[in-house]
Amino acid sequence: MPTQSTFPQISIEELVELVQTGHSVKTGIDIYTKSNMLLLEKDFLVDRTIILQNLKKKGIEHIPINYDNKGGIWKKNGEEIRIKKPAPEKKTKPAQKVSRRPEKEQAANRLHRNYSDIELRILEINNQKAIAGEKYQNAKDNIKKVIKNLQDSGGEIDFGTVQETVEDLFSFVTEQSSAFSYLTKEIFSYDDYLYNHSINVCAIGTAVARKFSEHFSSVVNSSLNSTPVADLNDTSNDTRQHYTCYYEDELYNISIGLFMHDLGKVMIDKEILNKKGKLSKEEFAEVKKHSAEKGGELLDKNNISNPFIRNITKYHHVKLFETETKCYPPEQDPLTIPPYVKICKLADIYDAMTSKRCYKEAFSPVGVVSDIFHKYAQQDRILQYILHAFVNSIGIYPPGSIVALISGQLVYILDSNGPTVLPITDASGMPLKYKADPLVLNSKSDDRELQMDRRRAPLSPREAYQIIPSYLRNNISAAQA
Repeated sequence: MPTQSTFPQISIEELVELVQTGHSVKTGIDIYTKSNMLLLEKDFLVDRTIILQNLKKKGIEHIPINYDNKGGIWKKNGEEIRIKKPAPEKKTKPAQKVSRRPEKEQAANRLHRNYSDIELRILEINNQKAIAGEKYQNAKDNIKKVIKNLQDSGGEIDFGTVQETVEDLFSFVTEQSSAFSYLTKEIFSYDDYLYNHSINVCAIGTAVARKFSEHFSSVVNSSLNSTPVADLNDTSNDTRQHYTCYYEDELYNISIGLFMHDLGKVMIDKEILNKKGKLSKEEFAEVKKHSAEKGGELLDKNNISNPFIRNITKYHHVKLFETETKCYPPEQDPLTIPPYVKICKLADIYDAMTSKRCYKEAFSPVGVVSDIFHKYAQQDRILQYILHAFVNSIGIYPPGSIVALISGQLVYILDSNGPTVLPITDASGMPLKYKADPLVLNSKSDDRELQMDRRRAPLSPREAYQIIPSYLRNNISAAQA
């Protein structure tokens, strides 16, 4: 199979200059980092410099072009430009004495020699969680400052701190597709709920918005490019067409909106927000003001006119289909609500349901994902794409969940992909006295015993904590128990 280095390449700097003058490029090959993180899909038509600048930040200096797989560079008028020079080759120094390997490489090899697969996977998770923990705490400190300043000033938003915080979260979630799962969640604590909720909805919503944008754009482009030019009444000679759902700067503004979506609650009486019992009709009417009314007033007062931020703040509780109840403001037509607002609503529901509050325990992430999917499936088509992105981002079995197999064993979800699980009990439900090897479950497997038992409800977070092995407890925020 050919690699990136076998194709003609062009430097990022040259490509930026071309795109600035109206050119566009499609690589025809997926672009990855050294750690195998996908940065740019092969079919994505790059016509804005911000995408290239983002690649450069990730250490990409040259872009390969696979002409045999519909890659290429085109002028504004559709004329194709061919790169004649071969891919640049790194010069190597003449062979000398065998040098010592870099310390990081030596450390990695020592790990592989001294640790089992499961221990390596847990080390990887803990490392990712440690990074996420730092970012989470920084974000929490910042949102506290923003809210305190808002309260002390009578409504002034420290927008610079908001931007700084979101930029850090945005980069983290962008670099690691499953990173948001390590940013959340303080599942045993309801103190500081508004702070945690702002961060969680931003992280979850950003991951879903990016996934939706990539998938929906890909579907639209496939449809556009499979339609004959004559059918589109297009007299040009160029049959290449491109649609992008959200550009990088738009996704960033969506993330800011996700982070700020509930700031209107600062203007609501705390006694109502934290009431343990059922809200009265009057109290619920007051809570509903936090979005369109109070949130809108805050944005107006601070001269924040960005449509992504305004729409998310004002409409993240609207109905997503015509007969949905308990939604507000009620006059909004679901079909006119932008996809990014609907993404915010799903992220908001997911985080609220899986968080402990003063009036309820946290619900199992597995059950919440299932409930959300069944509630919003079979509605309008755009909502189906959003649901697809939501489930693929969070996973049907989110990391940290505990579910049962048909064999009777309980397993801990290490990774939604597969999913990859770690058995923690035997078939009778007794905790294992050893560290089991991880398994990748496949619904098509012939071994029925190694399939999920969908008849058994997943454990609640508190139930899960009671049986989780000590070496895994850090992965589900045991500090909050």
